[in-house]
Amino acid sequence: MAKINVLAGDFLQGNGEYRAGTITLVTPLFPWPGISFKHSEIQSVEIASEASNKKMDGAIGLGLAGALMLGPVGAAAGMLLASDEKEITFLATLKDGRSLLAATDEGTYQTMTRDIPESHLL
Repeated sequence: MAKINVLAGDFLQGNGEYRAGTITLVTPLFPWPGISFKHSEIQSVEIASEASNKKMDGAIGLGLAGALMLGPVGAAAGMLLASDEKEITFLATLKDGRSLLAATDEGTYQTMTRDIPESHLL
């Protein structure tokens, strides 16, 4: 299951997921089971921004392990070894004119756009 966080647009803020070519959103107006649309209903997708963050739980764990083994130098090394997580904010416009501003991880975005024709990616 690939998580999507709805930020703005024609859908209220809420959560969603991308699975098997379908985006399903769960918002206050569309509670369970939510509203779904297939990748064929998407007219265009455009990246609004990209941000890279360290996974804090992994960074803290590696920092503590490094500190226990090698002291302050090990703590710094452990923090540096923590994996980066890239978050992509994108704007999707549906063929019916509705739009969606949402954020997801890089892997989910790549999987989602793989199903969309190249001409629809901006």
